[in-house]
Amino acid sequence: MISFYGGLTASIVVLSLFIGVGSHAARPAALDEALLAHGVLGPRLRRFAAAVVPFAEGALGVGGATALLTGHQRGLQAVLALGTALFGLYAGYTRHVLALGRGGPCGCSHQDVPLSRWVTRRAVALAGLALAGAVLAGAGPVQHSAAELITLLLAACACTVLLWSLPAAMHEPTAASVHLPTRAAVHQPTETTVHRTAEGVSTRWTSPPAP
Repeated sequence: MISFYGGLTASIVVLSLFIGVGSHAARPAALDEALLAHGVLGPRLRRFAAAVVPFAEGALGVGGATALLTGHQRGLQAVLALGTALFGLYAGYTRHVLALGRGGPCGCSHQDVPLSRWVTRRAVALAGLALAGAVLAGAGPVQHSAAELITLLLAACACTVLLWSLPAAMHEPTAASVHLPTRAAVHQPTETTVHRTAEGVSTRWTSPPAP
């Protein structure tokens, strides 16, 4: 078994991979719809990414879990290194989409979680955790007590849930300001104010900028 912090970071990454592939399995079309809404990739590349990303998440999740359970340090390092690349690529992609002023769902959930800077920050955090886990996994084996293993498991589950829920938790949808017509102006159209984020994306998908 690797060190406590090495096991913690690796477990968070593996659990996040499983949550990601589970979300895609719950709604297979969500990722393709999100990539289409982003309008960055061409049709062929979009379909390729929509098919490959869930497969890569599942393969890395299974490989990481197997390496953790069997104590295979080299295998775990390889999985975490690939996880660093995967999450880093996703962070760069979402940052590019936001820089273009485009929105849409993040594609990482079966729910319509909007693409925002918090999605990018979560991906950066997961890439950092995967990189740290790959480094820590190179240390020699460490024997953990039953209490330490239980603490590690509980901490990994709690941190994973909190980190994965970050974009949805930080999203603050602002209801459009709609002025209802009076009797004297019953035929006048209502006025709708749509706020936009710092990235220039409508709040239909992203949180409003901080005041």
